[in-house]
Amino acid sequence: MYIVDDPTLALITRFVGEAHDLHLSDAEFLFEQITAIQCYVERFPADERHARALEWIETYAQQYRQKWQKQAAVKVLAQSRCPDCPLEGGKRSMPCSVHTRWLELLRRYAADEMSGQEYIEDAMKLLGSHKDRLKVSQARCQLLKVHLEHVPG
Repeated sequence: MYIVDDPTLALITRFVGEAHDLHLSDAEFLFEQITAIQCYVERFPADERHARALEWIETYAQQYRQKWQKQAAVKVLAQSRCPDCPLEGGKRSMPCSVHTRWLELLRRYAADEMSGQEYIEDAMKLLGSHKDRLKVSQARCQLLKVHLEHVPG
């Protein structure tokens, strides 16, 4: 399922690990949405159910899709691991401490406990607090070392 409703979620899924290819099933989404509609209309008399289903679609369909996308993305991303993680050595089966904290931020965002802006700010703070341990920082230090070795002194 292509994510278009939530720019923050679209950004996350495009740039995190293998998330650019989430494989969110349109069929799974539609079956779950149909189940939600059926649960909603059950409480109404049979002759009102068609109208109530249309009412549900008009009122809740977009919100339902957005919430489903967030939950599905969290489920997929919780099982992934940063492909260039320098923090946990060879332990490829467990997410690193940064990824674990990032997933908690993502879960809070998906549960609407924080806005997209708050999520982005907190994620950047998280990365900033660990920047010295991240692979990019390590590569920069190695380049600086090589450069200093070649400088006449």
